[in-house]
Amino acid sequence: MARLRTKRVCILIGVSLGLFVGVRVFLKRPSDHESASAEATSMAAAPRKSGANEEREGAREPRLPATPKARIYARIRSSLEAFRTNRDDKLAVVMLHELRDAIREAPEEEAAAAIVPFLKTGDDAPTGLPFVVGPDGMMEMVPSVRLALLDLLPALDPVGALEVARELMDQRTSADEYALALRNLAWNDLDGDLRDELAGRFMDFLKSPWLDQPSAGFLEAFDIAVEVGGRPMFDRMVSVAGEATAKSNTAASRAAFMSLDRMVVRDHALLTTAFSTNHGWMDFAPQQRASLMSRLDITEPGQRDVFSSYLAATPHAAGELEYFAKIFPNENFLHGHRLVTADDATPDIDQVSAADARVLGELDALEAAVPAEAKAAIRTIRERLKRPPK
Repeated sequence: MARLRTKRVCILIGVSLGLFVGVRVFLKRPSDHESASAEATSMAAAPRKSGANEEREGAREPRLPATPKARIYARIRSSLEAFRTNRDDKLAVVMLHELRDAIREAPEEEAAAAIVPFLKTGDDAPTGLPFVVGPDGMMEMVPSVRLALLDLLPALDPVGALEVARELMDQRTSADEYALALRNLAWNDLDGDLRDELAGRFMDFLKSPWLDQPSAGFLEAFDIAVEVGGRPMFDRMVSVAGEATAKSNTAASRAAFMSLDRMVVRDHALLTTAFSTNHGWMDFAPQQRASLMSRLDITEPGQRDVFSSYLAATPHAAGELEYFAKIFPNENFLHGHRLVTADDATPDIDQVSAADARVLGELDALEAAVPAEAKAAIRTIRERLKRPPK
């Protein structure tokens, strides 16, 4: 609800009578965007001084906008123009750091109040830098000024960041902005009450034309699949991987497969349910299929059955079982900075040795139930696990 402010204007009526009549003039309160912009440009509207006064004032510094919000808004605007004319990547990094520092040094509420109305204008400028995720999901570098602001907003105003994220996802402004909006939504999911919305928004994201020519931000957003997890998301990633492979979309295929691998690391049971209900999900490239199956924990009865079925019943491409035998049981992990999830815990040497010993105890019984080709793979696994770790 707009608030009104009043300004009392006294008008002199009849000097001889000495009477004054108070007249109220009602003024509409400007919007946040108009207020910040007006304060930031107040100096331009100020009357010029003349003569000696102008000379005396000429040496003074220009008057800054009145409020922190207006100063941040003005700083964003000046950075926008600077990035539009800059052609030096090293200078762009410096400019990005300076903009971030200026925003972080301002009061959080004031900074957020400047960022939100600016984002609503749709104005932007490229930085010339790549989309690079840094520690804890914060961006190390960003391709545009708007992305820099979206990155900082959750730390300043989490609720405001959530509202902006939803607006941007509804508007589908860009793949990279959608990716950061997904991250900001996930960061607000403290109690799991936003998990369904997060999954739905990501599923919609995958239906966009952006999938055909994915940007770096689009590919980083596949981390949301790992964060959400579960069988429906696993099946969707299987479909994306298959469709991308068929279209020779190598980047999307790899991103989907990496998500599947990390989902299985977090929940080995996904392989059991997927294998038992839909063998079609195994239509991966041979090494990808072998890599996923190498995550099985054969000390668990259900996964042990899947292991036997994979070796005995699945048609294998040339070299597939040899590759499988080299990496099973797979204790390799992918490490790096991601939008939402953290690195999976890496077992130490003692833990790996103990796990290998448990696997060795299961191999003899499994070898008797598989064909000759698979027996050779099991023997290779056994010989490798018996060797002391390096």
